[in-house]
Amino acid sequence: MSYLNKKRNQLIIGLFILLFGTILIGNMISFEWINSITNFSKGVSRFIELYLPPDLTNLNAMIAQMGITILLAAAGSCVGMILGLLSAIAISKKTGKNKILKGVIRFIASLTRNIPEGVWAIILLISFWFGEFLAFLVLSIISYGFLTRVYADAIDETNSACIEALEATGASYWQIIFCAVIPEVMPSLISWGLYSTENNIRSSTIIGMLTGSGIGYLISNYKHFREFTSLFTAIILVVLVILVFDQTSSYIRRRIME
Repeated sequence: MSYLNKKRNQLIIGLFILLFGTILIGNMISFEWINSITNFSKGVSRFIELYLPPDLTNLNAMIAQMGITILLAAAGSCVGMILGLLSAIAISKKTGKNKILKGVIRFIASLTRNIPEGVWAIILLISFWFGEFLAFLVLSIISYGFLTRVYADAIDETNSACIEALEATGASYWQIIFCAVIPEVMPSLISWGLYSTENNIRSSTIIGMLTGSGIGYLISNYKHFREFTSLFTAIILVVLVILVFDQTSSYIRRRIME
C-alpha cells in the first residue's frame, strides 16, 4: 500500500469515527438531528428578521463602553504581569529558593487559573457588587494565574551559564534576577503580556455582562430589552476590536521574538 493510500484510509477511518461518535453522543443527550436540519432554514430566517439591519443609533455609546472594556483588559493584564512575574521568580526551578513559598504560590496560581472567569465574577459579586472594579479584579485574577505559569516556564528556560557566572562573581540574588534573568526573558514577558490582554478583551465582554461594566453591560441591556439590532451592532464592534488587536499583537509579538 502506497503512502498516500495509507494516509487516505486513515483520514476516512478518522472521519467515520468522528461522525459515529457525534451521532452517538447526540443520541445520548436526546439531540433531535432531523428536527434541527429541517428547521435550520427557519432559524436563519428568524436571525435575519431579528438582528438585521444593525442599528447604529447608539454607536457612540458603544464605542465609549468598548474603550472602557479595553482599558479594563489592559489594566488587568498589567497587574497580572507584575504579580505573575514576582510569583514566577518565586516558583521557578532556576530562581525559587523557598520550597514552602513555592508550594503556596503554585497552589494559588493553579486555583486562579483553573476557575473560569465567569465563576470568579459570581463569587466576588457578593463582596464587591457590580461595577468596573469588580471586572478589573476578575481580569487581574485570571491574568495572574495564566501569566504566573507561562512566566515560570520562560524563566526555567533561561541560560544557566549567565546565572552561574554572576554567582561566581559574588552577585546578590536580586542582582542576578535583574541583570541575568529578566533581560533574557523580557521578550517573552512582553509577548505573553500582549497575549493576556488579547484574551482579556475577549473575556471582558462576558465578565461585563455579569459585573455591569463596559460593552458587556450594554449587550446585557440590549438583550434584556429585546433591542436585537443594537445587540448585533455591539457584537460586531466587539469582533472588530478583537480582530484588530489580535493582528496588532501578533505582529508585535513576531517582531519582539525575531
